[in-house]
Formats: sequence, structure tokens, C-alpha cells
Amino acid sequence: MKDIGYVCSGDGGQVTTFDDYRAYIDDMIYVMELDRVDLQQYRAIVIPDFSNQEVLARHAGKFDDYLAKGGFLIAFEPSRLDQWLTIVDVPWFERGTKDWKWWMKPGGRLEVYQPEPKHPMAEAIPVADMSWHFFGAYRFFPGAQPILNLDNDEGCLMFDYRLPEGGGRLICSTIDPVVHSGRRFMPATTRFLNGFFPWLKAEVAREHA
Repeated sequence: MKDIGYVCSGDGGQVTTFDDYRAYIDDMIYVMELDRVDLQQYRAIVIPDFSNQEVLARHAGKFDDYLAKGGFLIAFEPSRLDQWLTIVDVPWFERGTKDWKWWMKPGGRLEVYQPEPKHPMAEAIPVADMSWHFFGAYRFFPGAQPILNLDNDEGCLMFDYRLPEGGGRLICSTIDPVVHSGRRFMPATTRFLNGFFPWLKAEVAREHA
């Protein structure tokens, strides 16, 4: 069995990011060929930000089945899987970044923090490396562990949810590191991925030890 599959829609930033972190990723899965791929051969599947929504929606049942059988799915926004994944009711809501140019201002900060106790991913990636902007947010819901929250706990930008009764695991994010890093825009996104892919590889090994 392989560790990590990476679903690519063909965007140049997605391809470059795959090349950057291919030491941690087993295969690139072209989204247009999903019907030919058995996702169950991967312990984890990563869906990058700015993926082809129409094609993902066409294969929603495939991802539902993957999670139902114990798979580990990580989706970055804007992938809007709340519109096509049915096995989990993803509670997305409209919420924009208050100040997209916060990083250009002395003492500026994005309106986010990592809640305590910190999720293991947050232990591997500091909040500064999770901060650039975001697309929407999630409501808190039972059984999900927040990873990155909005100030005043208005909602979260990333959560980790384990499905009940032997199901899989879902990490959802409204931040978009993959394409930015691949296009060499916003250094924090590259720092995020420098922590994320080693963490994911280690997490998969730990869960299947």
C-alpha cells in the first residue's frame, strides 16, 4: 500500500508543488483520470487548492467511498467540498479575510490563532506559517478538532474530523498554500508546506505502525 496520493488538476502551481515535495508524495493523480484510479491503494489523499470543482463533484461518490472505508482525505480550499462530499456535512459559511494587506502593515496580523490543546499539525507548523488569507470558514461541529480558529472563535479555518464506526479521517482547510507556493507567491505558504508534508508523511506512518 502507498502512503500519499496527490490529486492534480493540471494547474502549474499544483504541478510545481508536487515536484517540490515529491520526496513525500507517492503519486500524482491527474483529476481527469480519477475514474481509472483505485484510491484505496493510498493511506492519504491530498486535494490541492484551486482544483477542478466540476470533475471533483463528478467523482464525489469515489471520495465518499474512500472515507467510508477508512481513507484519510486532506482538502485545501477553495475546493468547496461542502458542495460535493456527502459522507460528511461540511459546515462551510461565507467569511472573507478582513484585511488582505495586513502583512504590509507594521504589527499587522491575520485574525487567526491556534487553539489549545494544539493539534499535532499545529505543533509542526506555527501560526505565522498558517497566516496569509482564507476563503470562507467552518462552523464548529461535534467530533471535529479545530486546528486554526478565527479570533473570538467565530469559526475555524481548518479542522480534523474522524468519521465514526470505522470510517476514515478528513482534514478540511479554507487556506490555500499549494498554488501560491507553486507560483512562488507568499513565502508563508511554502513554509506551511515545508511543515505539512513531513508531518503528513510521519502521521500516516504513525497511524499505520
